[in-house]
Amino acid sequence: MLSKTATYALRAMGYMASHQADQPILSRVISEKMDIPKNYLSKIMHRLVQAGYLKATRGLNGGFELNVDPSQINLREISEKFMLLDDLEKCFLGNQNCDGQCGLHTSWKPISKQFLAMLETTTINKILR
Repeated sequence: MLSKTATYALRAMGYMASHQADQPILSRVISEKMDIPKNYLSKIMHRLVQAGYLKATRGLNGGFELNVDPSQINLREISEKFMLLDDLEKCFLGNQNCDGQCGLHTSWKPISKQFLAMLETTTINKILR
């Protein structure tokens, strides 16, 4: 249901939350441990720094650190940085002309609402535990 980029971002943030240390974590380590392509992860981490969720330190002892308490960041916040979650509330098949009367729409609507509620009520510190 989530884009690959949003999923990778959640995996990276979950790793950061569960491996908080006294020193920054290298993106290479996150890439290896979370099986995320290094170049792809670099762009994700940069966006998370811009959004204020992470801080980056350059140099010999550089890397990434959480800039916000992980219990204060919900999965929806992170996911929305990488995809439009409003699309999940629209037609399951992506039909722009769907009037909400099809059989799939009536089955999909409660599922999408429950999924979005889970994203809003689950925080980063709950994943990868």
